[in-house]
Amino acid sequence: MSHIEIKKFEEKYVDAVFEIESSELGKVSKESILKTIDSDNLNYYLLLLNDKVIGFFECFILAPEAELYDVVVVDGFRRKGYGMLMLSEFEKLAKSANCNTLLLEVNNINKSAIALYEKFGFVAYGLRKNYYGDNDAILMKKNI
Repeated sequence: MSHIEIKKFEEKYVDAVFEIESSELGKVSKESILKTIDSDNLNYYLLLLNDKVIGFFECFILAPEAELYDVVVVDGFRRKGYGMLMLSEFEKLAKSANCNTLLLEVNNINKSAIALYEKFGFVAYGLRKNYYGDNDAILMKKNI
């Protein structure tokens, strides 16, 4: 029987997170991941299937706002509701920290992520031109 859970990052998962983040986003070091363990506001939350990392989200929570930096579900586990599950957990964490606004930015060509965020209630409120090279960043928010 499969067991899915979301929990705060622990050092024992650093290799798995580093591998996923490097292959999916290509911009991180193990040291920067490990620094989040001691941070009060910047954290990784892991999506675990039978204690194996199949995704994560990184967020910065400081009332009155919470910002989502990355949401990643590894290939083979996408389109199964895990992204929505992680967004729900992010919102729950933000509410428990007395936040009233969720923020994120997304590459304008990432249509599946945009659709997920809109389905979850995020709305676009701004644009950063050429933020991702030739692509724009869409700024999105959700009031909670």
